[in-house]
Amino acid sequence: MKITLLTDDLIVGYSDSELAALRDAVPDADFACCRRETVSFSELVDSEVIFGWPPIQMLKELVNLKWLHLASAGANNYTDVSLYADPSVLLTKSSGTFGIPIAEHVIGMMLALSRCFLLHHGDQREGLWRHEHRESIELYGSNVFVLGLGDIGTEVCRRLSGFGCNIVGFRRDASLPHEFVSDVRPVSRLRDSLPDADYIVICLPGTTETDKLIGRSEFDLMKKRAIIVNIGRGSVIDTDALVEALNSHKISGAGIDVTDPEPLPPGHPLWIAENTLITPHVSSSSPHGADRRLAIFTDLLKRYMSGRPLYNIVKFDAGY
Repeated sequence: MKITLLTDDLIVGYSDSELAALRDAVPDADFACCRRETVSFSELVDSEVIFGWPPIQMLKELVNLKWLHLASAGANNYTDVSLYADPSVLLTKSSGTFGIPIAEHVIGMMLALSRCFLLHHGDQREGLWRHEHRESIELYGSNVFVLGLGDIGTEVCRRLSGFGCNIVGFRRDASLPHEFVSDVRPVSRLRDSLPDADYIVICLPGTTETDKLIGRSEFDLMKKRAIIVNIGRGSVIDTDALVEALNSHKISGAGIDVTDPEPLPPGHPLWIAENTLITPHVSSSSPHGADRRLAIFTDLLKRYMSGRPLYNIVKFDAGY
């Protein structure tokens, strides 16, 4: 059996010890490492298992592919089953790799925006000591809406639970219990709930159901003190509506790690929107990311070889 590991700018390569651990886990497999940008069809055609992001245009010809494991928590661009030669192909993702660093990124954005750090940093750069009152918001006692309760949303809630917040979680199936959220609601109740939110944290994937879930009418329902943070997918928010809401002070601020369009082009009005903190899709950055990603793949690979059920399976019909 051939297993191909694809490298790129994110997955820069594998050490001898990492490859040895994989070979120990699956001694009968033939492992190959290829650079995604330059990989040829002949290098992939015999692969039963691929780890990484193979060129989408090749998928239809990869007749031996039984399992594709993505190195990301999202499955965007790979969720159309008609792309594959075998419609029964297994598709999994690396959920569990990114929750910790992204949750810390979310908390950092929430604190920076609620404590007016952007304004104070601007004063610092100008050498100004302005001691006048600036309205800061406490996380304590605030109503925090977390949209999406997967690995990332769960890690966000885990950390928020120590701040004394009132956490309200939103997910497709609200009947499922959650360790850190006692108030779980279906996404269909979001609009009715929005007037109560002090913070809205978006941890949702980009699907047809979530496309522009937050638009002008949703911003109209929010408090003027509300802060929105998006580390899910940029398409969940109507960008034009977000810019308008920020500049007209319909909401207090925004922390944005994902945008639509992405990358955010120079001169886009979101760059200079009022009280906005933008990071370039780096919330998952961590010195431990590669080890966690490889550990998940290794565990899944052992399960695959022994015929045990896999986890982190992407549902083609749902898009995640």
